[in-house]
Amino acid sequence: MAYEITDNCIIEEYLSNWFTYEELATYLCIDYDRVKKVLNNYKKIIEEYGLKKWDKILTHKSYIYRESIGEEGITLLTEDDIKILNIANYIIENNASIRDASKKFNIGKTTVFDYINEKLPNISIKKYKEVFLTLMAHKSFSTDNKDVIEQVLKCYMLLSEGFSSKEICERLNIGRNILQRNLTTRLEKIDKVKYEKAKGILKENKLDPLSEHSFKHK
Repeated sequence: MAYEITDNCIIEEYLSNWFTYEELATYLCIDYDRVKKVLNNYKKIIEEYGLKKWDKILTHKSYIYRESIGEEGITLLTEDDIKILNIANYIIENNASIRDASKKFNIGKTTVFDYINEKLPNISIKKYKEVFLTLMAHKSFSTDNKDVIEQVLKCYMLLSEGFSSKEICERLNIGRNILQRNLTTRLEKIDKVKYEKAKGILKENKLDPLSEHSFKHK
């Protein structure tokens, strides 16, 4: 049942989410020292994954660990930066979706995605994370649909019977992010007792992380 958190998994999750080392360790349910050892081992990363991967990690670190621009630095921002911050603030303050922001600012949804995922982190990681949490709330999906409820309960049943996440995905022909959502936000709405049991299984077997934070890839 146990799912191995590989070095590559740590690297990819780090580059896919704007986490500090501490946040990534919590997210993956592994020791902080393991995360630090993997992401600081530049020789191994260059040798196994190439220089470009290491450069991406360095860039990622520079964004996360630097001092984010606050309101007092607003005069240092370009007009585009201010526009992006306005969109971010609109999403946060109005609990808005990407579609809502697209209509409000009269721009395409793809443009909003690009602003939030590619440009906002370069302006303020703190603001990006606030937007991220808001958008994640729109990813829970309705559990009123009978087919959705049936799929969620099948995921739980297979998990409780000892199947790995990979096996569950293959049996139900679903992606890892859908499985994660089924066993967390959806299951909690359907059956809180089963949700608590699933959470215990996931944590015990280190299945808790992976692909839950994936709105930017959708």
